[in-house]
Amino acid sequence: MNNEKYRKQLIKLLQNCCVPSDSLHFSAIVVMKDGNEFYGVNVKNSVFRDAIYAEQSAIGQAITSGYKKGDFEKIYLMVGSDKVGDLKYLDRAVITEFFEGECEVCCMNLFGQEVILPVDNLYSSVFNY
Repeated sequence: MNNEKYRKQLIKLLQNCCVPSDSLHFSAIVVMKDGNEFYGVNVKNSVFRDAIYAEQSAIGQAITSGYKKGDFEKIYLMVGSDKVGDLKYLDRAVITEFFEGECEVCCMNLFGQEVILPVDNLYSSVFNY
């Protein structure tokens, strides 16, 4: 897969984030085994209490479209900063619920730095970037 293509798409998606209370912007692209793609951004309210994570949004669209666990191939996530480590905020539980263990999670920042992990390693990996 062409990570540069996805990096450019993720950067464009960051413009759609709704985060009135802070500056942490996240975008996601879920790629299905049949090649279809679903997009998501984070959505927060102004009192910090509730939030929709970018990966929850993208995975939710796939599920709404009829996909099931086992249909997911890869997820690309971007943080709208220079710190890939800000992806420590990602929802590991929802990713591991729908992606099989060998599927890849590609985490990126705005400047091309990326970390690729298998889903099986999401809980054991600590982002130190």
